[in-house]
Amino acid sequence: MRTRKALVVRGGWEGHDPVGCTEAVLPGLERAGFEVEVAEELSVYEDPGLLAATDLVVHSWSAGGLTAAQEANLVDAVVAGTGFAGWHGGVVATNVANPRYLRMVGGRFLWHPDGFQEFTVRIAATPDRDGEITEGITDYDVRTEHYWVLTDSLNTVLATSVLTPGAADPWDGPVEFPVVWTRRWGAGRVFVCTLGHRVADLRVPQTAAIVGRGLVWAART
Repeated sequence: MRTRKALVVRGGWEGHDPVGCTEAVLPGLERAGFEVEVAEELSVYEDPGLLAATDLVVHSWSAGGLTAAQEANLVDAVVAGTGFAGWHGGVVATNVANPRYLRMVGGRFLWHPDGFQEFTVRIAATPDRDGEITEGITDYDVRTEHYWVLTDSLNTVLATSVLTPGAADPWDGPVEFPVVWTRRWGAGRVFVCTLGHRVADLRVPQTAAIVGRGLVWAART
């Protein structure tokens, strides 16, 4: 049986603890049989041969920016079948000047209320597909940053949350946002979870299960 290869790319804004958070998921990848390589420079995306030989890219780089060549190589690799996955700001609050990257990911962070919020992660009862990622998991509560994101209809939404306005907020009713989604981009699979501001978030049992399954799901089979 072929050993699959995962490339974990981490760095950027330290407030999202890219090293700690990726270290929290590495054991799961190794248990799933992946050979894992860690890169701490975005220049790793300048090697199209490496990307073509990679079955899963885990991107954890908040507040980053890709060069034209880095963006092209990464997106082209995903279109050709390399899987792509990530969580929180490391995947949706980054590369905001890279439209091909943003279209591939299928969502972008815009804002969150100050501080940590308590909210419920609502599991989609009958997702169109990819329900194995959330199978057996029911709605659960978290306390962390509550992301307001923009997404589109190409995503398969596996979990959502509802943000309720406060007295000083300019909108006048609850807004529902995706928390977990999957996406196809060419021959590649994309997995995104907006939870994961800190290591503790990724250790919530339900979130740990979803992220662990999502990473394996996204990888080239």
